[in-house]
Amino acid sequence: MDKLTINRIRYKNFKGLADYTLEPNGKDISVFGQNATGKTTLIDGVSYLLFGKDSYGRADFQLKPVDKDGQEIHNLETEVEGVFDVNNKTITLRKRFQEKYTKKRGEPRQTFTGHTTDYFIDDVPAKKKEYDIKISEIIDVNAFKLVTNPLEFNNLHWTGRRQILLERCGDVTDLDVIDSDKKLKSLSEILGDCSIDDHKKKIRAKKREINKELEQIPVRIAENQETAKDAMQPDYREKTRLEKVLEEKKEKLRSLRSNEALSSKKVRLNEVDSKILVSRNEADQKQADLKKPILQAIEKLEAERRDLTGKIKDNEFRIFQDEKRNKVSEDAIVKIREDWHIENNKQPSNDNTCPTCGQDLPKDIVKNTIGMFNRLKSDRLTMITATGKEMAANIEQRNKDIEAAKVEIAKLTDMIAGVDEIIARKKAEFEKVYVGVDIDDLDRQKDVLEQEIDALLNGSVVQEENTQREIFESQEKFDELNQLEASWKAAESCRIRISELEAQEKELAAEFERLEAEIFLIEKFIIKKVEMLEGQINSRFKLARFKLFETQINEGIKECCDVLYNGVPYNHGLNSGARINVGLDIIQTLSEYYGFQAPVFVDNRESINNLFPISSQVISLVVSNDKALSILKTETQKAS
Repeated sequence: MDKLTINRIRYKNFKGLADYTLEPNGKDISVFGQNATGKTTLIDGVSYLLFGKDSYGRADFQLKPVDKDGQEIHNLETEVEGVFDVNNKTITLRKRFQEKYTKKRGEPRQTFTGHTTDYFIDDVPAKKKEYDIKISEIIDVNAFKLVTNPLEFNNLHWTGRRQILLERCGDVTDLDVIDSDKKLKSLSEILGDCSIDDHKKKIRAKKREINKELEQIPVRIAENQETAKDAMQPDYREKTRLEKVLEEKKEKLRSLRSNEALSSKKVRLNEVDSKILVSRNEADQKQADLKKPILQAIEKLEAERRDLTGKIKDNEFRIFQDEKRNKVSEDAIVKIREDWHIENNKQPSNDNTCPTCGQDLPKDIVKNTIGMFNRLKSDRLTMITATGKEMAANIEQRNKDIEAAKVEIAKLTDMIAGVDEIIARKKAEFEKVYVGVDIDDLDRQKDVLEQEIDALLNGSVVQEENTQREIFESQEKFDELNQLEASWKAAESCRIRISELEAQEKELAAEFERLEAEIFLIEKFIIKKVEMLEGQINSRFKLARFKLFETQINEGIKECCDVLYNGVPYNHGLNSGARINVGLDIIQTLSEYYGFQAPVFVDNRESINNLFPISSQVISLVVSNDKALSILKTETQKAS
């Protein structure tokens, strides 16, 4: 079995420990101190050194020292170093956590930018990945917590505890359980290739479905009963009689409506109406043909007018633009004149003294300076004059363009007036076009035919109305009988459906009872299996006992994983000393399973009189009156 012991742990600026060394040298020791003196910090340091987390499994815990206000103290290195014995070989592990400062471009001072962590194996710097691999070669993090903390196993969820126990102590096969009780023999055929858990899920699903259907069946039966209760059987002989009467009346109506003389007159009337329509269409087409060229001429003239109007608008826009430009140029010429007078009035300086030495300048230099001033003044006046003349010429040219545009507008306006006159004449010509149609004779024929048809209709209309009324009354009675028949047939279908639903209800109830019997058998199987498991598991422990199922009020069972000591539940009534000893018993068994022993930290050791003997190194943390941590080497009883 692999074994890890602590020889020495040094804490530097780690939480509340500024500089402290724990030196058990692989032996059992007891650490004494008041509350808040750092006993738990010792455990956190070992966990941080190995796994980067505190004893609660938190990676983001406060590992740097803080001041009285709870603020981090800066510019300190936090370091934990451990010297361990692993299977009689010494290994030194060290972690250093420190602040990182960086000087950014353009800034005079370095600024805090985060933290760095350095790793060392036997004083040799290592990368984080190398460090983690080395730790994993020694112990798994989850296994470490289970074999070093007496409370860790019972802090797990019951499903996690149960899984570990089954992995450690071995499972019991379903076949072993079935073979142990002859009453369970039929379960093999029921299950087939399905597992117990899967079959339970299937049964529960089927029961839910059956319950849903059983809840709906009475509702459906009631609905069908409601539909069928008021149904009446129709008089089929009366229905046959009415069917015959309706056929006779409808035949009589067809005969009245098929009057040959009346039909002939109606055909002739339709022919006359058709001839009238053809004559009017022909006249309308001739009129349209005569109007078409006139309309085309009008459209051409209107297009010409639109073109002339567009040209007028173009000239008006050019006038607007040129007048706008002239206004700008005229304002500029006024400014140019002012600039010319200002420049013309400028005179050379009368100061002939050197600005550097204060002496009078030579006459030739003064003469050259005046000559240069006059030349520059003349050049500037010439340039200003040229600019003014150029602007005046542009104004004159634009005025000529404006006058030309106005002449063009007047010409175009006269042309539009001429086009408007022609359009008016063409529209008058269009309105005069008319093609008449001679249908007087056809109209007279139509009037005669309509009078003859009215005379024929007046003779038969009364008979038709009476016959139509008799058909309507008979049809109403016939429809009522049809409705009664439909209701009666629907009621019959409902009665058949009620019988089917009642039979289905019996079948579902029988199926539900069969499923209940299977559930009972499965629960009996589970109880038996759990009894066998509990016996097998409990035999591996000296103090701890495990309850893997509990009986429900309905006599069903529920899986669980409760830890007991002398019949007292771990989480209900068991004192802290007993909890620690039960935890040590579990650690001893799990260490044998994992094949690894690690230092066990026993917190609140003062609450235990006799510590349960285990093979691992034991570091006891004891609450005392010591204001600072003190260490006492102890010889705890070891498991045989």
